[in-house]
Amino acid sequence: DDKEIVYREYTDISIAVSSPRGLVVPVLRDTQNMTFKDIEATIGDLGARARNDSITMEEMAGGTFTITNGGVFGSLFATPMLNMPQS
Repeated sequence: DDKEIVYREYTDISIAVSSPRGLVVPVLRDTQNMTFKDIEATIGDLGARARNDSITMEEMAGGTFTITNGGVFGSLFATPMLNMPQS
């Protein structure tokens, strides 16, 4: 029962993206150094590559925080699947 809080000096945000193979969660690296425009462009690029099945496993590992929206599939309730130790 480790109750220690770990603070990191970087923020890698995982974004859930629907792809032909199902839901994938690529990671935006070092978002603390990005503008909103940079984040939007990176999400667009990762989303397009996920839909084209050209995203790599390395691009889906190591996020510190996950953002997902199950409502896009028409559901009222959704349970996000998080990769520990993400929050």
